[in-house]
Amino acid sequence: MTAGLDALDGWWDDVIVGAGSSGAVLASRLSEQPGRRVLLVEAGSAQAAGAHAPPSPLGRPVLTGANWDYEASLGTDADGDRRYPYPVGKAVGGSSAVNGAIALRGLPADFEEWSAAGGPDWTWDRVLPYFVRIEADADIIGQGHGRGGPIPIRRPARSRLGAVPQAFVTACHAAGLPDLYDLNGSPGPGVGPVPSNSAGGRRVSTADAYLTPACDRPNLVLRERCHVLRVLVERGRAVGLEGVVDGRRSCRIRAGQVTLSAGAINTPAILQRSGIGSAGQLRSVGIDPVADVPGVGENLSDHPAVTIWGVPATASWTADCPLHQVMARALASNGRLDLGVFLATNVAGADIPVIGRALGAETVMSVSAVLLAPASRGSVRLRDSSPQAKPAVTLGLASERADIDELMEATRLAWSIVRRTPLAGLVGRIVIWTDRMVSDSALLKTAIARFACPLWHAAGTARMGPVTDPMAVVDARCRVHSVPGLHVVDASVMPSVLRATPNLSCIMLAERVAEWMA
Repeated sequence: MTAGLDALDGWWDDVIVGAGSSGAVLASRLSEQPGRRVLLVEAGSAQAAGAHAPPSPLGRPVLTGANWDYEASLGTDADGDRRYPYPVGKAVGGSSAVNGAIALRGLPADFEEWSAAGGPDWTWDRVLPYFVRIEADADIIGQGHGRGGPIPIRRPARSRLGAVPQAFVTACHAAGLPDLYDLNGSPGPGVGPVPSNSAGGRRVSTADAYLTPACDRPNLVLRERCHVLRVLVERGRAVGLEGVVDGRRSCRIRAGQVTLSAGAINTPAILQRSGIGSAGQLRSVGIDPVADVPGVGENLSDHPAVTIWGVPATASWTADCPLHQVMARALASNGRLDLGVFLATNVAGADIPVIGRALGAETVMSVSAVLLAPASRGSVRLRDSSPQAKPAVTLGLASERADIDELMEATRLAWSIVRRTPLAGLVGRIVIWTDRMVSDSALLKTAIARFACPLWHAAGTARMGPVTDPMAVVDARCRVHSVPGLHVVDASVMPSVLRATPNLSCIMLAERVAEWMA
């Protein structure tokens, strides 16, 4: 399946940019038709994630060597001084090969927003069969869960939880949250085990699940280390790609259809380099507009998190204990299921900038208060016309008053869980946070403004919507408005970030669109 430069010559039915959570799935499904020539190009390599991931607990993300090492502005000013690392997967498998291996579905409420923007094909009852199709759920049998899909789903047994996760569950019960064993089946509040896309204690990426079984198909070619610069557009239609292979050789690829699955940061950057975006913005950086699509790069959303870091009182986990075993969801005061509380154990202190040194321990734990449905929005924009320039990523994190209020609720809930018996007895030392900071609203707002950080769940930068919506980039079937022959199939098309980690929904999205493109 992997090919050299010469194999890029000729004409392809489909060329797909990005072998990640959506692109690998789409390439595998389209190439099931023997007569259809499918080319999948990836800027990283199949070895990248594995080569830079020493043996580590399940769920520890790969933060170096297999990423686009971007940086984001946390505020609303692209050049502001509140900067934060923003790595996204650069490997075969994309972010699915380097993420925390959390396999959560979006909630029905999320797909109400999708269907409002994209129409009835995106209602919960329409997408559920695709979630079922992709799963091989080893723990739950019955309607609403799959057994024979390509993605293995596993949950830690209650009897095998470590001492800290057990204490977290008990503390959540004391805070009024019920047991919720099936976080992918019930849309309500509660605490339960985290489902993981894993097998044998190892993360299973879309490269493992979709590309490896398809590796012998002669009509599917994967070209690694191919950095796509722009989409070729002739007489208004997408006809191929221009890129650089192995960092030095230019290439032009011709195709009947082009699909961008490069993720919510790189996809809008490629569109803009291709002259597809806001005509005024493109001209301001020296790019001639091909199609005036103002929504490209706008509407960026991510989950803001406020994290409470602590050092355990005693060694309460083994070296191979997964980072994520349990989590909780809770209702906000507005009645929406907007609050998340995530426990992480066995975190390497060296992986945490600044605070890791303050903790002064090899392994630490965290309880993160997460806003699941933020209203704040940011953007992805080019700084200039250079194909090598990194895009300006502006998150606008917690810039809306409603987000600050809900993050205050989430932080107070997380703090109450940390301070409850028996969890409080297992936490030896907490950095920065105090009872006074959490109880004093003015102090808490200041702390949230200072410490809120993103979870690297970018979405929405080429969102779906009808052609009458001036900020919509793609239609309900992920076809780019005003540019025939061009699709976007990745988290970019989501109207907003889901109340869940995005990986499983990106896979579902690709499965759904593959049927329409067949």
